[in-house]
Amino acid sequence: MNDAFSDRPATPPVLPADDLEARSVRWPTVIGVISLVYGILALIGNGCGAASPFATPFFLQMSGMDAEKLTMSPALVWVQVGSGAIGMAIAILLLTGSVGLLRRSTRSLGLLKAWVAIAIVTTIIGIGLGFFFLDANVQYQLDIQDATKAMIKDRGGDASQFPAKTAEEIKSQSRIMLAVFGLLPMVYPVILGFLITSKSRSEQAMAWEE
Repeated sequence: MNDAFSDRPATPPVLPADDLEARSVRWPTVIGVISLVYGILALIGNGCGAASPFATPFFLQMSGMDAEKLTMSPALVWVQVGSGAIGMAIAILLLTGSVGLLRRSTRSLGLLKAWVAIAIVTTIIGIGLGFFFLDANVQYQLDIQDATKAMIKDRGGDASQFPAKTAEEIKSQSRIMLAVFGLLPMVYPVILGFLITSKSRSEQAMAWEE
């Protein structure tokens, strides 16, 4: 009986093929979904930023403050509105590239690379504008403090208990916020740029059909 089985050729066990191409093709979906979510959040955030110069005095007035004492520099208003509008346009570019990547469009990587470059440049410009208009922003925050203390006093409260800050304290904190949080918008563009400039991913994208 053993001789009968010994005549059969030995066959290796059948293992499922390790399809590296099938596994690597998942990256467009992962990157596309993350970029899509990021783009939606960026669109909403920049929209709120563009509306903030007009919405902030309204909400402060609703809380009982004197809106006449809240005067933002016209230049600062235009910078915030313009920055928000440009940010929304850049977010739309990211959304377009993200949807294209999910659809395996060859042009999607080009759009995403353009977004990476523009996002990094505009972030650097935004930090520079933040420092340039630092004094105007400090004055606006001081006006809010004064309006808050006046509101407390009008309501019979003790305005001296309000934790007011000096102009130098506000300026120092604003510098730190600009230096630290101003660079945060560059994190994802840098990561995305590193991912989509991979030679293997670029070669895969060139093989996609439009």
